[in-house]
Amino acid sequence: DMLLSGDTISSISEDMRHPRISFVILPDPFTDQNGESGYSSKFQRLVEYFNKLQSKGSGTINIETVMKSDKAPKASKGKRSFIVDLRRRNSDKYEWCEIVHDSNCDTRRTFRITIQWLVAIGSKIDQQAQLLHRRCAQYGLNLIRVPNYSSLRLSFMNPYAVPITIPVRDKSCVNSLEEALSNDFDFVYDDCHMADPNELVDCLDGFDFIVNRWSMNKRKKFVPAKQYLHRTGTLFIRLLRDA
Repeated sequence: DMLLSGDTISSISEDMRHPRISFVILPDPFTDQNGESGYSSKFQRLVEYFNKLQSKGSGTINIETVMKSDKAPKASKGKRSFIVDLRRRNSDKYEWCEIVHDSNCDTRRTFRITIQWLVAIGSKIDQQAQLLHRRCAQYGLNLIRVPNYSSLRLSFMNPYAVPITIPVRDKSCVNSLEEALSNDFDFVYDDCHMADPNELVDCLDGFDFIVNRWSMNKRKKFVPAKQYLHRTGTLFIRLLRDA
């Protein structure tokens, strides 16, 4: 009831059934520090837009920008969200949506944005999505739409988009394969997502994953998996390592 009435303290959880639209911002393929600084500046303009978009009386939105270093890209520390009031006048019927985004922005990682709602008509949600597209185009940011299930723990939820599983048992070539995704095949790091190895039970011979597919007495053990997105936005690769 609190969610339906637009309570800004409550939040829509991932396991709730509700409509949502997901997007990612692809980082620029910069080759020097000037290009990286330019992308960071464009992203800060988006943060300023988020602060103007959120409901009145909300706190300031601050999103940390992580610049390139010798270390691996920094993963997002969970999700953050804010409420958008969709009413034109205070006397209108209360309608709202929630925008969920990554907690930080690494210049070598995609930045995920999701619009989700419970109380709103489709035309107003479509308007918010179009506004987001126009703003990103205005700022010079590459925003593309992605399926929401691409970030979920269970990869086999959509029966019309069943992923292809390729087991690689030669551990000596796994690092080279992962480097080739970014260096040679135009993939971008899409954060680290928790995954369920029980979905791959038919391909796990020779691997050290803890498989608990049928037992109801023991909890399943999810494992962190690095995910990569092709710059066309049409292909995802999720890497599950057993060690």
